[in-house]
Amino acid sequence: MNETPNDVLRPSDEDALRAELRALSAGSAFPVLFGGAVSGGSMLLTGFAGTRTRMLRGLTIDFRCGLGGRAVAEQRPEAAPDYFASDHITHDYDVQVAGEGIESLLAVPVVVRGVTRAALYGGLRVRRPIGDVMIGPVLRASSRLAREIEIRDEVDRRVEILTAVPPRAGRSTTESERITESYLALRDLAARVDDEVLAAQLREVEDTLRTLTTPAVEPSSITLSPREFDVLSHVALGCRNVEIADRLSLSVETVKTYMRNLMAKLDVNSRQAAVVAARRSGLIP
Repeated sequence: MNETPNDVLRPSDEDALRAELRALSAGSAFPVLFGGAVSGGSMLLTGFAGTRTRMLRGLTIDFRCGLGGRAVAEQRPEAAPDYFASDHITHDYDVQVAGEGIESLLAVPVVVRGVTRAALYGGLRVRRPIGDVMIGPVLRASSRLAREIEIRDEVDRRVEILTAVPPRAGRSTTESERITESYLALRDLAARVDDEVLAAQLREVEDTLRTLTTPAVEPSSITLSPREFDVLSHVALGCRNVEIADRLSLSVETVKTYMRNLMAKLDVNSRQAAVVAARRSGLIP
């Protein structure tokens, strides 16, 4: 099977889920934590913290069954402070839950753009109410995981756009603009994520795709700084100085300074000429 750049570079969503469970175990009131990713009409449990047995490992949760199935289907947290006496859920997984000694259980869905992508569970080995103080950390972990999955989805979307674009010889202006927009989106995503490892992987995706979509030309003697590249890329999209300043959190005067420097480097006297010269040199898509 041929791998796309993102098949190689995109981190596993299951690894992200397991990382959230590990972080949650350090500051959660739940001694048992587990979760899984959703696929089709079911969820496979793949992440665990604090479990004593293998009863839950590899368990497939149907959306119509159990506390987790209900949380996934209804896209809202579900709690059963007395799990085995609860009459608002099915009890298809009682054997596995009992095997871990769990008496009270919480299930929180991970919802991305209206679609449930995973769920996190917290279990207690005693029967007791599960209040907001206990639920809060799990909800925050769910939100972090949802945001990370959403970012990865956006990377996938941008990668798909870029890999579908033909080589420069047959590329239209619109397609070049789509490439530029995608590079800028990846750079912006890398700047916004808190996870340094994920940010580095996003930059790696950007760099890899740049090599795939930039034409083979003689190395240019002109070097653009990262900010000059950003400004010129936005100019290539037709953005005015005010728009560029807003998108890059710069002052308009700073944008103008970058443009003057760019035009001097490229030995041109207009914004459009700068874009043409930069594309001819392979500095931008």
